[in-house]
Amino acid sequence: MEEPPVPVTVVVAAPDVISRTVQAPCRLEAGFEAVLTVPVPSRIEDVMVSEGDTVRQGDTLVRLASDDSYEAALGSAAAMVTAARSAYGYAGDNLSRASDLFEAGALSPSDYDAAVAAAEAARAALEGATAGYEAARAAGGSGIVSAPFDGRVTRVMARPGNTAAGPLLAVAGDGVLRAELLVAERHLPWVREGLPASFTSAHFPGEVFQGEVVSASASVDPLSGLVPLTVQLPDTSGRLVPGLSGMVTVALETSEDALVLPGRALIATDGGGWNAALIRGGTVTVVPVETGIRQGNSWEVISGVEFGDSVVVLGNHLVSDGTRVEAVGR
Repeated sequence: MEEPPVPVTVVVAAPDVISRTVQAPCRLEAGFEAVLTVPVPSRIEDVMVSEGDTVRQGDTLVRLASDDSYEAALGSAAAMVTAARSAYGYAGDNLSRASDLFEAGALSPSDYDAAVAAAEAARAALEGATAGYEAARAAGGSGIVSAPFDGRVTRVMARPGNTAAGPLLAVAGDGVLRAELLVAERHLPWVREGLPASFTSAHFPGEVFQGEVVSASASVDPLSGLVPLTVQLPDTSGRLVPGLSGMVTVALETSEDALVLPGRALIATDGGGWNAALIRGGTVTVVPVETGIRQGNSWEVISGVEFGDSVVVLGNHLVSDGTRVEAVGR
């Protein structure tokens, strides 16, 4: 007597998109920040903003008692810009030489990363010095410290009636934030600048903010044993703020129009490989498959299965070559 067909559930192989991803927790930082200072002591008359306030370029932040000391403050700020511009040029020349040596194999990845970091630090110092000069110039004529750019006030050190002889407040640039990540060494072959990234936070359930990798180390950090990455997140909504915690997901590798199957469709073999059970003419054909990218419980199948094949996903461990089956669900 012929055995009745085995009931199974199948899925029809169809094109899909799958990515190899890595996730890491992070805390957002401002893309750039300026600390506004008064190098020459002055009396603070009024503080116009509080921490968290959004400001626009030119907005009045602090009012000071105006006197001749501001000429000295302006000169000091201009000197800082000159020094920072010189340091930036020097760091840029060093980076250019380091790049040539690195491409020629005469410079180690860690030394090249150090040159990149030095150039980035010099650029940030020049931006800070320029912002300080603009603030000093605004204050020099009117006793007013103004916002050097659109952004958000992150720290307020100034207090009315006190003497200001240093930092007054800090303004973080609006719209672009950064996240510094550390990922496992095994991801090093895939990390590079330009990879798509996304940010999620418990503060915004179900929402995803898109960004990209803007800096990726070519080597492993010797202290942590991890690979440093920097992700930039443009935020046109204005809801992301420095200090916000969350999770960044980086798509290390993406395969378009891939054949993707759920993990339960794959049958482990004794040799460490994978098989899949296909339905052809009402009976099962077990075929070896080669897998590619894995994302969660989904697998890319590179060979062994073709688009349109009916693949058993439930009941595949109960069948073998030639078993008669009946598809009862998809």
